[in-house]
Amino acid sequence: MLIKNANAYINGKFRIRDILINGEQIVKIAYCINAKNEEIIDANGLIALPGLIEIHAHLREPGQEQKEDFLSGSRAALAGGYCLVYDMPNNMPKPTITKEALEKKKMLAKNALCEIRFHFGATKNNFVEVRNAKPESMKIYLGKTTGNLVIKSNVALKHMKNFPKGKQIIVHAQDGETVEDAQTGVQTAIKLAKKATRKIHITHTSTAKEIELAKKWKLATVDTAPHYLFLNKEEAIKMKPKEKMFVNPPLRNKKEVACMWKELEKIDAIGTDHAPHLLNDKIKGAHGFPGLETALALFLDAHSKKKISLDWIATRFSENPAKIMKLNKYGKIANGYFANITLVDLRKVWIVKGKNLYSKAKWTPFEGRVLKGKVVKTIYKGKVVFTESV
Repeated sequence: MLIKNANAYINGKFRIRDILINGEQIVKIAYCINAKNEEIIDANGLIALPGLIEIHAHLREPGQEQKEDFLSGSRAALAGGYCLVYDMPNNMPKPTITKEALEKKKMLAKNALCEIRFHFGATKNNFVEVRNAKPESMKIYLGKTTGNLVIKSNVALKHMKNFPKGKQIIVHAQDGETVEDAQTGVQTAIKLAKKATRKIHITHTSTAKEIELAKKWKLATVDTAPHYLFLNKEEAIKMKPKEKMFVNPPLRNKKEVACMWKELEKIDAIGTDHAPHLLNDKIKGAHGFPGLETALALFLDAHSKKKISLDWIATRFSENPAKIMKLNKYGKIANGYFANITLVDLRKVWIVKGKNLYSKAKWTPFEGRVLKGKVVKTIYKGKVVFTESV
């Protein structure tokens, strides 16, 4: 495959280049590459981002396939520009806390359209399972969430000390509904990480103070979800039905959101926290938003309004997630890297409609938003796996 005339993010800058792909890898990047028998993609006028990496999604399989499964979730991911998705362990009724559960997920995910990897859940008594399963990453819950995986600080510390230092631990630190609770949770997580002298990643931070507290530990990274930057409590309260606005951590007020925007440079990555619930589940009180198909577009629209740079988007959606998860050959458009490339049209204006999304949820908290910028092609390991319909 030969991608011609793409404005590609290469070595920290956007440059007009041709990109030659052989099999699953990028083999040459240059001003002008002559084609022979290659499949040619004319990317003139398009932005080429390294294939997006989602480090925080809930794909619901097994257990709640009516909400999402690996096929529908991966299709939604590709439509949003993602080539690799990390699935969270808090499946119901059986979470991913044993070797058997992890192997079952790996088998079920073979029908996915993009790459799926898995965080392993920490519990008060699954230390042997962790050793046997040898997961590439672990999720520690210090605060409430879907399922029942919350552990106490002393247990979390033991996991932090025992889990291999070269692997990433993701921490759900927020404990409770208030801003103060969120900050306390992050303080606890950082205190434990320092005691264990290990790297951790704090997920879905929703206040500037959380980011500030996390950054006091040199081995801590943080992400936030799009809804903590593009929604606020005051406007969400108008959603009908009102249960649509429920998410954990909760949405913050306008003042807190404004403070989050001021901390953009300290945010290491964007994780959607894709939580596909059917509308009848939301009405019953389910917390969470679907987000794989709108995340990048929201930031592209913000770029069109000169609120954020394309470089920031490329690093937070691709390059930094690869670094956080210590992935080789991911997160960059470079020779020898996997040919995971997201082609974006910054000029494309579209209206967000839940009924048109690939996720089984078929709704979105961003219903009716007019956004400028959209994924038009997603290339996964050298193959075009998504093309935007005209």
